[in-house]
Amino acid sequence: MNNSVFLALRYLLHHRVTSVVLIASISMIIYLPAAMQVIVASGERHFRSRAESTPLIIGPRGSVLDLVLGSVYFDKPHEQVTRFQQCKRVEEQKLGTPIPLHLKFAARNCQVVGTTNNYLRFRNLELEKGRHWDMLGECVIGAGVVDRLDVDVGDWIPVSIQTAFLLDSPPLRLQIVGICARTETPDDDAIFVDLDTTWVIEGLGHGHAQGAQHGASETAPYTTITRQNVKSFHFHGNRNEFPITAMIVIPDSTKAQTLLLGQYFSPDETVQIVRPRDVMESLLKRVVMIRSYLIAIIAVISFVTILTMSLVFVLSIRLRRAEIVTMSKIGCSRSGMLFILGGQIIIILIAGGSVAATLTIATYAYGPELARTFIF
Repeated sequence: MNNSVFLALRYLLHHRVTSVVLIASISMIIYLPAAMQVIVASGERHFRSRAESTPLIIGPRGSVLDLVLGSVYFDKPHEQVTRFQQCKRVEEQKLGTPIPLHLKFAARNCQVVGTTNNYLRFRNLELEKGRHWDMLGECVIGAGVVDRLDVDVGDWIPVSIQTAFLLDSPPLRLQIVGICARTETPDDDAIFVDLDTTWVIEGLGHGHAQGAQHGASETAPYTTITRQNVKSFHFHGNRNEFPITAMIVIPDSTKAQTLLLGQYFSPDETVQIVRPRDVMESLLKRVVMIRSYLIAIIAVISFVTILTMSLVFVLSIRLRRAEIVTMSKIGCSRSGMLFILGGQIIIILIAGGSVAATLTIATYAYGPELARTFIF
């Protein structure tokens, strides 16, 4: 038995290229469906946990999927807006706690999230370093922003230039005052600022030298907000009419949630209310359907590959007919020859399975990260 295994192994080592190709084919046949299952399952858990932790979203009418992806997962900056008075509307009804979001801007390809401290408490974002913002122009960043931009507390991040500034003026700079602990959620890649700061970026508020008259050179808007000039900042217009892109609503009770859900179906409404969980469930059903099709395609390809490999083994035995005759003449029994030939197949299957298992374990370990990278 040991001699048969030794001869089988020596044969495979002698034909390295053929052996490696066969092992790779076996490992991919086993690994691909398992890897797809792991990555998609990780993506589903990520989507579901984030959506289920967000009770309600109110935002401008349009695609509910875009609203949820933008407001819950910070998919991309939003252009559509509603008005801050929608937050006041929820507050006055005393049905829940609104958390406004302003998501129109980015800083060095990182999403700027204009909100309130209630958002940080709602998402359980704990500070690993520094403090919360307490004035205009200060920001708290996620752990992923630190990795991407190589910044720290005390550094400044320029916001992408918007129409609020002249083309030849520098963008508003945000000072980092705190860094959130890593959560493995989209919050890691976000820059959080006070809602008023995003309105300054939008041009609805500005500051200038104290005592300067409008139209004078001293009235040029500041692009760096400091303790010395922050008191000169002021806003023009009705605050209730200022823009927000959406708001998260935390209902006070199940009854309050039902009442809220029934209030935004009128054709005259400029906003809509959605439950992120329902929206993501609808999306995930499509993902599961696509996954089923892909697994079916992989199964067909795997079947064809197995047939091809079987043909390779049969042809290999035919080509080794002279070798088999020689082994028979030197006294090798029929069972011994079967052990040698069968041992080669078993070794290839074990090697391919081991490679597939190793890759699957690695994929499982890094599944959430892979899901965020390739799916999100």
